[in-house]
Amino acid sequence: MCEIAASLYLTPVTIKDKNCAKIERKSEEMNIEKDRRDFPLEWVSLSRNGDHDAMESLYEYFKTSFYGLAYRYTYDSAAAEDLFQDIFIKIFTHLKDLDKDEAFTGWAYRIAVNTCLSYLRHRNMKIKKSVSLQNVEPFLADEESSDPEKLIKNSLEEAIRGISAKLKSVFILHDVQGFKHKEIARIMGCSEGTSKSQLFKARMKIRKYLEIKQVL
Repeated sequence: MCEIAASLYLTPVTIKDKNCAKIERKSEEMNIEKDRRDFPLEWVSLSRNGDHDAMESLYEYFKTSFYGLAYRYTYDSAAAEDLFQDIFIKIFTHLKDLDKDEAFTGWAYRIAVNTCLSYLRHRNMKIKKSVSLQNVEPFLADEESSDPEKLIKNSLEEAIRGISAKLKSVFILHDVQGFKHKEIARIMGCSEGTSKSQLFKARMKIRKYLEIKQVL
């Protein structure tokens, strides 16, 4: 069973094989960080000492993941770009404070998540669509029904967009980025139990939304 769809099924539910396969492909597109956390640790130590080539290597390695993370908090490309740049400025500015090079990934993600949460908190930002979904659905019904790939992708993004920032953080880190609860607990500064509880709540909310959209 496909990864994200399977994680949302806490009780037995029947799902069409074609839809399951499509959700799996979309979850793979979203899962941009899994199995990509192995990189030369000397990049960290060299960057700490001001080596611009090493800093550029770290930037290139993490840029897609951090931009994607920022975008899923803001759903605004300009804001995500600003956050993305701010994240790297903070990482390189505070790199001297990192005690162990092997802890870089979790440390950097904690900076990224906290930067995104701070952005939302200070601007009292509530993620909304500029046009109500109910108003546009009648005009998009024919197009979406003939393009199930687009429907699945949009529905997943809409579901993630609609959950709270804290639930979104755990869901993105676990189901999209591929972190374990122990790692998430360190990144978020919470217990493993809290991470598991928030993931459960996030999956339930996303599952409910996808059921309403008749994707599941």
